[in-house]
Amino acid sequence: MNTLQRQARLFHLVHRTTTLAEGVEWSDGAVTVRWRVPRRGTSTWDDGVDALLDTHGTGDSTELHWSTGPTLSRRAAAPDRTAPTTTVWLPVPAPDGRCSRCGKLWPCFSCGP
Repeated sequence: MNTLQRQARLFHLVHRTTTLAEGVEWSDGAVTVRWRVPRRGTSTWDDGVDALLDTHGTGDSTELHWSTGPTLSRRAAAPDRTAPTTTVWLPVPAPDGRCSRCGKLWPCFSCGP
């Protein structure tokens, strides 16, 4: 059983100095965005961050700020899809809500990869 899965990553979509939306890039590459504008709404992009920026990016003034990583501007290359060095891989939880490796309460940060 493969217990290593890519983790979801949080981001903010920023236009100049205004945060327009908060979002998450899911482990399968899909993106969900919650808009923080007067007409609030939630949207999902199955084609990922590139599709979101192609539709809502306004030139070089719209940036995607990852919560724990580098800023990705519209003109920058897409992020490397391999696991970044800041990623922490956790074992899956057992059915009883404990770590499947050591038996401590999940999430267990002492059982690295």
